[in-house]
Amino acid sequence: MDIATDEILNNNMFKHLLNDPNFLPITIIFIALVLVAIWQKLDRFFIPLALVYSLYVIITIVMSPDQKSQFELPMKEIVKVPVDTLNEVINKKESEEARLAEQARLAEEARLAEEARLAEEARLVEDARLATIEAARLTEEARAASEARLDEEARLNEDSVVSGLSVNSINICESINVSLRKPVNAGKVFPMTLGRVYCYTAIQNTLSERTILYEWYFQGNYIDKIPVKVGRSNHWRSWTYKTIAKVQIGEWYVLIRDKETNIVLETAYFSISNE
Repeated sequence: MDIATDEILNNNMFKHLLNDPNFLPITIIFIALVLVAIWQKLDRFFIPLALVYSLYVIITIVMSPDQKSQFELPMKEIVKVPVDTLNEVINKKESEEARLAEQARLAEEARLAEEARLAEEARLVEDARLATIEAARLTEEARAASEARLDEEARLNEDSVVSGLSVNSINICESINVSLRKPVNAGKVFPMTLGRVYCYTAIQNTLSERTILYEWYFQGNYIDKIPVKVGRSNHWRSWTYKTIAKVQIGEWYVLIRDKETNIVLETAYFSISNE
């Protein structure tokens, strides 16, 4: 091997050494360790340090870059993710979030619907309970009114008729034909829109002039009392009327009572409807 070839090899070796990125840091560390050993007077470490550094230099000079790469840890390959793939991932995530949000919304709507259904069922049950209570109340009122009517009829039977004073006929009617002194449209049921109803009586009185009382009752409760003079006659006709309020829909009756003896002579029953 000639001198030129040796120079080329030497230049390549030193160039290879200088191009090694680890050469300068390791050399600095080696010099620093030598200085520390000198400072601490640790002469026995000079030879090991020199041997290690020389071994590093020899290995670096002798080994080619390809051979050296075999001793280096392989770097993980950087995977470049395409932009389209990232967009697909983002879109997929957004779609999943939207799906979960929609499921949550539907679940909330189902919960609210169930609560509304339960509330409606509870309301219907409560309405049914109140209706049952109201029906029971009306039944009790009807029973009480019927008992009162039966008691009154029994009492009338016991009292019989005042000697010389009796009711020949009694009618509840819509109006009175004053010229003929007769009832008009007599009946048992009258609409609330009529406004007032009349009680017409034909009384036999063989005694001197008397006073009879027209007592009006609604739902078994006393409402009004109207006195009327009755002269001596076998067929004395008289009447009174009562104005009906809108809230007075239901069962009514009128007692004809002798004022002097307080005996009930007759009773007439009727009702007011909301038609």
